[in-house]
Amino acid sequence: MKKKKTLFLWITILLLFASILTPAITNSTAKADENVYDLILRNGTIMDGTGGSSYQADVGVKNGYIHKIGNLTEESGTEEVDVDGQIIAPGFIEVHSHANVNLLPVAKSSLTQGVTTEMLNPDGFGSADITDRLKLEEDGLAINIGAYLGFNAVWEEVVGEDDREPTEAEIEEMQNLVQKGMEDGAWGISSGLTYTPGAYAETEHIIEVVKAAEEWRTNFPSHIRNENNQVVEATAEIIEIGEQAGLVPVITHMKVMGPDNWGKSAETIGLIEDANARGTYAAADVYPYLASQTGITAIVPNWVEDGGRQAMLDRFNDPELRPLISEEIEELILSRGESADDVYFPERRLTLQEIADSQNVSPGEAVMRIIEEDGNVRTIYYFGDEEDFKRILQNPTTAIGSDGGVTDSASIHPRRYGTHPRVLGKYVREEGLIELEEAIFKMTGLPATMIGMTDRGLIKEGMVADITIFNPDTIIDHATFDEPKQYSEGIYQVYVNGELALEEGELTGAQAGKALKRSGNMPSRPAAFSKNADIDVDGKLLEVNPPRKGQKPVIEMSISQEAYGEATGTLFFEDKANGIKIESLQLGEVQTLDDNWASFTGIGAINNSEETKAFSIILEESDPLVSGDRATVTIEIEDEYEFKGFLVPNKIKMQISENN
Repeated sequence: MKKKKTLFLWITILLLFASILTPAITNSTAKADENVYDLILRNGTIMDGTGGSSYQADVGVKNGYIHKIGNLTEESGTEEVDVDGQIIAPGFIEVHSHANVNLLPVAKSSLTQGVTTEMLNPDGFGSADITDRLKLEEDGLAINIGAYLGFNAVWEEVVGEDDREPTEAEIEEMQNLVQKGMEDGAWGISSGLTYTPGAYAETEHIIEVVKAAEEWRTNFPSHIRNENNQVVEATAEIIEIGEQAGLVPVITHMKVMGPDNWGKSAETIGLIEDANARGTYAAADVYPYLASQTGITAIVPNWVEDGGRQAMLDRFNDPELRPLISEEIEELILSRGESADDVYFPERRLTLQEIADSQNVSPGEAVMRIIEEDGNVRTIYYFGDEEDFKRILQNPTTAIGSDGGVTDSASIHPRRYGTHPRVLGKYVREEGLIELEEAIFKMTGLPATMIGMTDRGLIKEGMVADITIFNPDTIIDHATFDEPKQYSEGIYQVYVNGELALEEGELTGAQAGKALKRSGNMPSRPAAFSKNADIDVDGKLLEVNPPRKGQKPVIEMSISQEAYGEATGTLFFEDKANGIKIESLQLGEVQTLDDNWASFTGIGAINNSEETKAFSIILEESDPLVSGDRATVTIEIEDEYEFKGFLVPNKIKMQISENN
């Protein structure tokens, strides 16, 4: 009987404790639910895109943004993924994409390489109206896209295809198109000065036209005029255009073609280094192959193409000109490679020499016959020397760019399927040419700063959650020139704007990609992650356009960041008229340009509540796109709120210093 009473007493005590503890447990669960992340990536090795050292941490994603990095053991996510042994990197940014736009809703060839964003209209191609590209979002995108404004497209629309000088009125018309392209969100002005009609433009005329974008502080990625016998002079030309026009010169798919020119990369890289030493930021991108792909007309003299295709065919049919054209074609072949055996047609799986032998004609004659019958067919040119490639890749301002983009073709350059994994597998893991952190930087943080991005390219709080997760021990390309349609392996997962797009090499069907636009306060700039930064701002904001009546937003911030370190400090912003107040909880990365421009991201508490949102800030001490070069502040809170205003008093204190 005594045992029963004792048992009853213990049950009563336990029930009493349970009744006391239940509210506390319920409150704890409710609090956890309020703070839940959409996704937590656990136990990964983070390579954040700055080129700094890797480290172990968890990553919490919410609303498509990175909300927290660190030990999230005590926090929960709707989805949680253990990525132990994997690298967590920013989504790779492809700065040179000739994507098949019809395949952008799927984008398997790019997602299996870890690419989350591609820049369209390289080499001067595309429409003079970039809004045509941005409309692609309406059909659904598996990855993000942006677009350059093509110089060649602008020239062709105004001047046409003839080899002639533009009139003053035509120069002005082209300048207006450049201005409109910038206003519409172009990420730079691309050119292809080896391709007609861009090839007909003189240096001074190019400068006049693209100088219209000077205030936008954008970049000028260019397929240079000549990549073989005049490669040094052609590289110097692009740097001159950039310096004179106030743009960042970028030597795109940088290379040195032809055995007579091997070794000249020492001179061309030297030109880039000299430009940077005198204060002109110059850069490049490169793909990890010693063969290029373009049309067969690349080995047709420019004078033969003058006036377009029909004019070229008419010259082919001239019995006096045909032998001369054949001879000049063969000279161009030898300026690219060692012989006609180095010119390869992937769709036919034959070299130019094999085709010429089968027809019992010279290689030059065979080229004209191919063009007459099939047009400007895809052609692979084996051109290079491994030492030149290595020197270009190791240059600190060289990004990785495939010169490829989305495809599903089985007869195309293998770079379309393998560029980024090839660098990470062959040139990092197997050959040790560069360190893994540096390679990730060349695919993320570097291309982002080259083109002006401020909210992608880094694994930092407040950044958009474009994330690539890969196995550093297995990542590799499989595509070859004979069998290019072979997807790379080693990419574990890819997230685009926070949504899972690829899982263990298979598409999820998500179409979370966006058409991205660049604004005037997103300058192309050197990556400055190795510098220290201190920023102080305090004042009211007067809306730039149109001026707002009533209460003015206020902003206070004091932020510091050491090289490759974490940002510390506080941000307070309040716009009473719109019921917005945000106070920083987590700061992301401070990015700077000299002592007059800075951006940073972070996570803040909204309106004194437990609700948190990502924010980004851009500060301009002297904004070139507003009258009076006044100080401006732009704040964006996720996709819900944006404000740009003049700072009163007109002062932003920035101090940027080298890390000693």
